[in-house]
Amino acid sequence: MTRKVISADCHMDLFYLPQDAFTARMDRSRWGDGIPRVVERNGEKVWVSNDEMLSVWGVYGPGVTAGKRGRILVQEGFASGRARASDPVQRRADQERDGIDAEVIYGILGISRGLFAHRGIADTELLSAVYHAYNDYIADFNRSMPGRYFGLGCLPNHDAQKAADEVRYCASLGLKGATIVPWGSAMPVWHSMWEPVWAIAEELDFVITFHVFEGGATTVGRAVNVSHPASAGAWTTVAPMQLDEILCSVILSGVCERHPRLRLVLGESGIGWIPYMLERLDDTWDERLTDDCPLSLPPSGYFKRQIYATFQKDFHGVQAMAQIAPDNVMWGSDYPHRDGTWPFSQKVIEDQFRDVDDAIARKMLSENVRRVYRID
Repeated sequence: MTRKVISADCHMDLFYLPQDAFTARMDRSRWGDGIPRVVERNGEKVWVSNDEMLSVWGVYGPGVTAGKRGRILVQEGFASGRARASDPVQRRADQERDGIDAEVIYGILGISRGLFAHRGIADTELLSAVYHAYNDYIADFNRSMPGRYFGLGCLPNHDAQKAADEVRYCASLGLKGATIVPWGSAMPVWHSMWEPVWAIAEELDFVITFHVFEGGATTVGRAVNVSHPASAGAWTTVAPMQLDEILCSVILSGVCERHPRLRLVLGESGIGWIPYMLERLDDTWDERLTDDCPLSLPPSGYFKRQIYATFQKDFHGVQAMAQIAPDNVMWGSDYPHRDGTWPFSQKVIEDQFRDVDDAIARKMLSENVRRVYRID
């Protein structure tokens, strides 16, 4: 059975952006060679900022051919130097093949902290300008096929007021939400300095999202690009649960209490761990924190009211969340990443939802994402 589906987690990535994505949108007289651009080095095209290589261009990245998923991407042209994910027509053809009606698109994750052994952009002012240019780009991309693409913006994480200003700008572009990187930020998400961000997002009915990846691999290896497959595999396996601290922090610090209309999304977090985390969070708060963290609701109540999580393959999570919080989870294909389900998403969906009530399946596959992102 083919189901109506909106993917709540897809990607654009620096790899795939048009070569003029930043040069056409940033002031050369101000930012000079810091503007990300594509050059040829050692026979391959790469993104650089000043003299620093940021990533390759036009392919998924190192190891694209590894494993079954990698071979699929190679067969479909993702390792050929054709940046099909940023071509609206080719991307739409890929999604139609996969049975996806529309998609929420995350962008340029990793550019602040580095990708595959390359350094990121350390200059916070330059990074803010790069994000600003990307937000212009993705707004243009969304307009290329209205109702199909809902690309998210990117927010600076070194200055709360600048992040709040960028929220306002993203909203003016028609974007439905934006992503902030909590790892390496000026202060943790529980800190009061971020109040301007929560406040403006609530005021503008704008979604703030977090996403896995940039937390690194501190417990299983020094970095994502370590050579040992056990370390890289361990990181890939546990990465979705990087967002557990974010979930607990925004609730216990009172962010959701103070901003009851704020909507927060945990991107590619998976959902199987959430039932335990909510139970543990409620118990910890009730037994130890009610004096220090006064809340009007038990912590799980805030999750059910205003926090949402995405997943792609999570059979047990679907079964559990169908009972606990079916309104708070959203399926995503993770296109075009190797961790995703394209081009077999309909089979993956059928396998996961075979024993789930159709009304709940519709919520998880399309209705929740429409409601969260205000998609008509």
